[in-house]
Amino acid sequence: MHRHAMPVALVLVMLLAAVPASASPPALAVSVAGEPVVVFSRSRDRCGRFDTPDAPARAVRTAGGEVVLFAAHFDNRALRGPSLLDLRPDCAITFEGAEDPDPARFSDRSWIASLWTEDGTTIHAIVHNEHQGHRHDGQCPTRRYRDCWFNALTAAVSVDAARRFRPAGQPPSLVASLPYTAEAMRGRPAGYHNPTGIVAHQGALHMLAFASARGAQLHGNCLLRTTDIADPSAWRAWDGEGFVVRFANPYADGDAASADPSRHVCAPVGAGGLQWPVTGLVRHAPSGLFVAVMLGAPHRPDHAEPAPGIYIATSADLVSWSRPALVMPAVGHARWRCGEDRPVAYPALLDPDSDDRSFSTVGDTAQLFMTRFNVPACRIDGDRDLIRIPVAIARRGAPSP
Repeated sequence: MHRHAMPVALVLVMLLAAVPASASPPALAVSVAGEPVVVFSRSRDRCGRFDTPDAPARAVRTAGGEVVLFAAHFDNRALRGPSLLDLRPDCAITFEGAEDPDPARFSDRSWIASLWTEDGTTIHAIVHNEHQGHRHDGQCPTRRYRDCWFNALTAAVSVDAARRFRPAGQPPSLVASLPYTAEAMRGRPAGYHNPTGIVAHQGALHMLAFASARGAQLHGNCLLRTTDIADPSAWRAWDGEGFVVRFANPYADGDAASADPSRHVCAPVGAGGLQWPVTGLVRHAPSGLFVAVMLGAPHRPDHAEPAPGIYIATSADLVSWSRPALVMPAVGHARWRCGEDRPVAYPALLDPDSDDRSFSTVGDTAQLFMTRFNVPACRIDGDRDLIRIPVAIARRGAPSP
């Protein structure tokens, strides 16, 4: 999530590791099964300056049967309708960060990034919160966005079927932060960001979030788990053997965090398979396998030209992942050149027929949602569309439905 002129590329240009020889191919194949459909067009549908798709699509089905989808910027507005295939913009702002200049409050600019509901009335959200130091006097010597971007995950909740969200629990509603202050992390982007959708597994809820390599934290996708979605502090991260990592608040737990920061960072999962930030996570109900969706270009040991596109990887346990497999060619902002097809970002799978209120499951057909950038005069800016593309999902080697 970025300013209107700064799309997802900053988090997609990452270290690209080679796939280990032991990594197996994904057990599922996802293939395009139809033409793109525009769900939201900024030029046609926007309600304000920052009303543009700037996050992966997440949706819930309310107790009243309404589907509510977020793929919003930091003034979080929703699309609403009777189904995922029939949505209309709602101009009401449901949630905003306070644009607070104090990084200790974890409420600068905030994007609703993950949703979960049991009853369709109380809706829990995980929030991508950016402290943008360059916007606040005296907090960024270079005044460059990248140099003073400190990211954390917070929590919000709605008790009126996603009409209005408020911070969950006691402020700062912190889910995950590096054990270092924003001031200590200046120089390049830092923190946990872009959480995926939430999935249920073995009696708990799980999500992935991407971590920049800073301090004791290694680069990669972190796996988080909670047994109490209503308590932001209940989330724990995988440390390589179990879910024992408690994230520290570097401002409230400063002494404990600084004494041994390695105790408060995750061990990334899926080395080689999850090569890029995972923007979509669902469970394929017929097989029980989890599917991660990513945008990237693989490293090839033979130094051949990389194949940029949307990829999936699969897992039975959320820890060990297959190597990635191409769904469709596509290019992100960082690799796009004038004259090429329009770049895209934030791919995510959602199934209109999912029987889960949080759309955390898919069947053998689904919709691949993503942001597509319009490029007038060969320039990428805030002019974007949210699109969806029908896809088929099948066991590898089996015929598509």
